[in-house]
Amino acid sequence: MSFADYAALTIHEVKNRLAALAARADSRGDRDTVREALAAAHALTALLACYKAENGWLGVDIGAHVPAEMVAELVGELAGSAEPGGGVEVVAAADAPDSVFFYDDALVRLVLGTAIHNARRSAAQRVVVGASADERWLKFTVSDDGPGYPAELLDAPVLEPGSVSDHGTGLGLTLARQVAALHDHGGRHGGVVLENRNGAHFTLRLPR
Repeated sequence: MSFADYAALTIHEVKNRLAALAARADSRGDRDTVREALAAAHALTALLACYKAENGWLGVDIGAHVPAEMVAELVGELAGSAEPGGGVEVVAAADAPDSVFFYDDALVRLVLGTAIHNARRSAAQRVVVGASADERWLKFTVSDDGPGYPAELLDAPVLEPGSVSDHGTGLGLTLARQVAALHDHGGRHGGVVLENRNGAHFTLRLPR
């Protein structure tokens, strides 16, 4: 067994232990520990997904989902969070589509959850999570009112995992691009767009 394979198995084991820790903390009413354990498990899930994608093992499970419901659920899960950036308000944009679209719900949630966590770290007061659609694309967005992305991040066509900034280590962006690329329709593949609009503005764009 290679080191990478052993590491992947270890990640699975640590995720299971974190889930057990969260369950025990929840039984004691220790919500802070629950959130911290689940946040750590989320980071490990993203790491494992990147490993699978790099080895061609990450597939998509496309199903019918409602973006407005996903956005509301993601924001609701962060209510009262004590993780870093806990004083930052996370809100849902009011115009997310409430009709059905087709995408991998679990992978998109993983990408957006990571983007929200990174945005909270650098936001001044507020993070806005939204979704929109036109005839060709479904777009999920995460915006914050912080200093924005550094120029080197905006200019880089690919951010290598391990590159550190206020918006994370590069792992989340790598995963986002891999998940986007796995969504294709009519010869078009998804993508990720990073912009500065009075703060950092992250877009996950999926073909429809």
